[in-house]
Amino acid sequence: MFLQAVRRLSLQRRMLTTGVGLERKERGGEDLSTMRRRLLYQMRKRGILETDLLLSTFASEHLAELERGELVDLDSLLSNIDWDIFYWATNKTPAPASVQSMSVFQKLRDHANKQGSGIVRMPDLP
Repeated sequence: MFLQAVRRLSLQRRMLTTGVGLERKERGGEDLSTMRRRLLYQMRKRGILETDLLLSTFASEHLAELERGELVDLDSLLSNIDWDIFYWATNKTPAPASVQSMSVFQKLRDHANKQGSGIVRMPDLP
């Protein structure tokens, strides 16, 4: 428990100084179909329900139309901590400049802003 707290603080300190979340694995040669399926899974199974719902509804509406560059940016965005993604997308805390400059993040933010206060459920898998 103590080690987890130390790791979390270390990660938070690194994020504050670098503006970068968790390191992401480079995936060379991944075709668009595989990339979309992987990202869909990662957007549905984050661990924090609020982030799962936000990202899965975004994926349901936008994932099929994103270009490769936006998918790469989305992959990079998903390397951040769930609550950070949620708070950035819902304008609760300011996102780092590197995240704000992503067109896919602007689409996610627009998606988060149009979600009403009604009941949201996880979209069905394709």
